Amino acid sequence: MDWIEGKDFEAPPEEEVARGEETPLNNQLPEDEKQCALFMDGSCHIVGKQRRWKAAVWSPTRQVVETAEVECESSQFAEVKAIQLALDIAS
Repeated sequence: MDWIEGKDFEAPPEEEVARGEETPLNNQLPEDEKQCALFMDGSCHIVGKQRRWKAAVWSPTRQVVETAEVECESSQFAEVKAIQLALDIAS
């Protein structure tokens, strides 16, 4: 894409997007919310000529770790797989 030098790409004031609140740190959550906390991530990397993805979920209160790894998928697939693993743990 060719960018125009010196072009101001800021949104006009009427189109500004409101920012959401930051989530509190896990150790600052109330005890009942700590029971539901799950941390997840997914990523993709290239090994040789093959793409490999990995997804992981960790529950600090239950000390549960779930991981999955397979070839030939994208990092977006890995992120969705991490969500699926988290839902499996939560149910």
